[in-house]
Amino acid sequence: MKKILYPTDFSDTAENAFIFALQIADHLGASVITLHAFDRPDISDFNLPGVLREVYDSIDLEEFENYEDEIPVLRDIATDNGYYHVPMVHVLEEGAPVSAILRTANKNKADLIVMGATGAGMMEAFFFGTISGKVMEEAHCPVIVVPTEAEFDGLIDHIGVATNCTTDDAALIEALKKFRDVMGSHLHIIHVDTSSNGEGAEKLKAFSEPWLQDKKMSFHCVVNKDINDGLEQCFKDKQIDLLAMLSHRRTWFDEIFEKNRAKELSYQQSIPLMVYQLETLNTK
Repeated sequence: MKKILYPTDFSDTAENAFIFALQIADHLGASVITLHAFDRPDISDFNLPGVLREVYDSIDLEEFENYEDEIPVLRDIATDNGYYHVPMVHVLEEGAPVSAILRTANKNKADLIVMGATGAGMMEAFFFGTISGKVMEEAHCPVIVVPTEAEFDGLIDHIGVATNCTTDDAALIEALKKFRDVMGSHLHIIHVDTSSNGEGAEKLKAFSEPWLQDKKMSFHCVVNKDINDGLEQCFKDKQIDLLAMLSHRRTWFDEIFEKNRAKELSYQQSIPLMVYQLETLNTK
């Protein structure tokens, strides 16, 4: 991973994600491409008077000037946090946020997108919409979404992978091993067994066989009738810094939301979410 795309709207949440992007870039020896997207209203069906046309045409210049003012702020954030040496390129792109982000990622061959998330828990936002959710689903590269309340110590020591022990999950783990090795992290493969007959432990045991000699990987079977509660407790016990999952998932994880839509989950508010696209994994 040599290029990290960081979309920003200059909010506090985006700033928090910027620090996370800088930390990862520092570990990877990567550069950061900052992106601000703006969407001009479509007036193709209107015959504007000359003055209004001039105002409309000046939107580009105004957005450029605003972004130009923000670039020193980004540099100050990098310097204040000890990442002044991380190379940065600044891009202003016209278009709807999702399309602008995906277009810029493709054009610059970004290896990773790091962006902020607000509102509901990140995984719920992923399943039910928002800009970050759509980017996670459609990007050609992994995407990390960082909540406002996430706190960093400069390291990603523990990465959690919630699994239902499928072949797709195995492909995700193999991809994460490369990221883990560069970041110096430990992988925690977590399966929540909602049954009462202990079949989850046997399922995870068989699934884990290819990696039993890997000293930087641990497997945890959590017995709990509620997947949310099981995950949350494991994340606290193992001090998970980052949660990884696949973007195509629409089955097992649905239970997280169907039973607890009104429940505020602390891990969704404080742990960054890293999403890989199954199609991307299958082409590597």
